[in-house]
Amino acid sequence: MTLDLARVVTSISEMVATVSPEHDRHRFDALRHLWETLDSNDVNDRLDQASTSFLLARQPANYRSRFPLPTVPESYAVVATDGSMILPDRHSPARFYLTNIGKVYLRYGADPFADLSADPDMRFGEDDLWINGDSRRVPVNEVILGLRRATAELLAAVELLEGEPLPSVALVDGTLILWSLVSLDPAITDSILPDFLAALRIFKQRRQPVAGYISAPNAADLMNTLRVAICDYPQRTGRVDCNDCWRRTMTEGHTPFCDILPGVPDRYLLTDIANLCPGERSQVFDSDSSILNRYGADLRICFFYVNTGREIARLEIPRWVANDAELLDRVHSIAWDQSQLGRGYPVALQEAHEQAVLSLADRRLVEETVERQLASQGIVFTRTGKDGSKRGRFV
Repeated sequence: MTLDLARVVTSISEMVATVSPEHDRHRFDALRHLWETLDSNDVNDRLDQASTSFLLARQPANYRSRFPLPTVPESYAVVATDGSMILPDRHSPARFYLTNIGKVYLRYGADPFADLSADPDMRFGEDDLWINGDSRRVPVNEVILGLRRATAELLAAVELLEGEPLPSVALVDGTLILWSLVSLDPAITDSILPDFLAALRIFKQRRQPVAGYISAPNAADLMNTLRVAICDYPQRTGRVDCNDCWRRTMTEGHTPFCDILPGVPDRYLLTDIANLCPGERSQVFDSDSSILNRYGADLRICFFYVNTGREIARLEIPRWVANDAELLDRVHSIAWDQSQLGRGYPVALQEAHEQAVLSLADRRLVEETVERQLASQGIVFTRTGKDGSKRGRFV
């Protein structure tokens, strides 16, 4: 049965009305006033004592600083990696997973060059499919495999830049902060994080900057910091206490004072309130994700936003890159140049995605090859009724 659109069209109309610019005009006006009058010293004093349950953006100097586009190097190299994967199929008698890492090397200037490739990796051993946790064996699932893929992407970028003499930047698609490790078994963290950090250390040893590029970021770290900045708790208790505020909201019908601000991501703040111009970047902010405590001081990930002309993008870099003005400018300028060449998104990452993507036909080809090899060994791959019903409809 297809969707009865007539039954939800009214809800759609009501929803669209809530995103009208006039729906929360007073909240956006409050946000603009707060940003224009923000006292960075007061914010940092509040953050030092605050008890919060959400991620914050920290900046020891001026939160509102903005930086113009640096000069793009006449000659430079950029590498990019991206990945896709085939998850283990619980219906199959042969358990495996496959990752496909797209790799791109682009050189600009007097001697231009391009190299595009993909590196498929199929794993089926017990040690690949299971991780020995503290109290049980944990099967490799989509989350764990995604973390392994992120590590493989970073290691591939390390390989691509080995011996590179030109000013260079490595771009990976997505975050350098392995957020999901926070909620996983410590044994899983111990099996994944060391290799990831080892790759980051190689970049540091070579003084080759690496950045995670996030298009249309939904992060609200900076907006959360502004909620701390406007909180009325310090006038009553001496410090910001979001946990107590949340308790009162749930038990007493309390309305948080920070509710005067709109619930928008950082990119809206930087576009419509801070008015970050094309080519400009924001200040560099520290993330307070707890997993970063495992990274070490120099490898700890921080981030900034840049207006690519088409959108506000978030770039995540290790602290050692942020502390080096030359490398920070290089990441800024090359990310911008790549975005212009790619009409709003880095062309190197576009090509890495194209190399990495596994089409439906690719996935089916792998499945059929596995089934044929199983049949050659006298093993018949019989699918469950539910799985079969999803692959073909009949009456």
